[in-house]
Amino acid sequence: MPTLAGLKVRTKRLLTKGERMLHRLRTPIRPDEMRSVLDRLTGGGREILFVHASLSSCGRFTMGPAGVLGGLSEFCDTLAFPTHTYCYPSSADESGPLFNPATTPSQNGLLTEIFRTRTGSTRSVHATHSLAASGILARQMCSDHYQHDTPCGADTPYHRLVQRRAAILMFGVSFHSYTLFHTAEDASGSEFAYEDATVDRLRVVDERGQEHECLSRRQSRTPRRFAEAGNLLESAGLARRITLGRGTLLFVPDCSRVHDFLVERLTRIPDFLYESCASSLQ
Repeated sequence: MPTLAGLKVRTKRLLTKGERMLHRLRTPIRPDEMRSVLDRLTGGGREILFVHASLSSCGRFTMGPAGVLGGLSEFCDTLAFPTHTYCYPSSADESGPLFNPATTPSQNGLLTEIFRTRTGSTRSVHATHSLAASGILARQMCSDHYQHDTPCGADTPYHRLVQRRAAILMFGVSFHSYTLFHTAEDASGSEFAYEDATVDRLRVVDERGQEHECLSRRQSRTPRRFAEAGNLLESAGLARRITLGRGTLLFVPDCSRVHDFLVERLTRIPDFLYESCASSLQ
């Protein structure tokens, strides 16, 4: 039987959750407001816009998720989102769960799941770190992902974002979610980028319905200081922010400049991104 102290803790949690829900309801964000903020932040259209998003952090969008996706599409020729699934094997002796780009759900939130299932969206084939895109460059950006031995390294769709100088939008999330940190780790040769001697056997279904087993290095579980590194990127003029509702949008106009900055810093100070290490982020 629950104790009195346990009931108090549970009640407090429920009240806090209720207050957050009510606050979101009190923060309606209209389509014209969102578009105005995006226009001021981005300065106009971009060739590629890669978005990490948590809409609830900003408030209640009166146009709904589909309207948000439509609004974002107005600011780019190609729109992309992470649709990670983390289909890792449970042991080194086994293959991972089968990843099917058409049916395996995204683990990056409701907006990404709606986006990847929309007519016109293309999803890269990778069992742990897929992304989805729509627009002019979608197929080019998403192709052949499973054929590379790293999730986010050289020649993957994430590296192609860097090569195409894509813009990155952190919509209600911090730089803790910035996937391209991993691309810079790979390019710098960081000893902390991957788990030592861990090569996963991943299973995927390609665009033609054929099943493949492929090998991929696993990103290390070393705690990163990605959110704090984002503050450094802002102070260096590589990212800017604006308020929307009760949340914040962070914008990187050119991810290749961030990539070069990070690779240079990681090459010079190999441990600067990692919590377990002593180097300063300054």
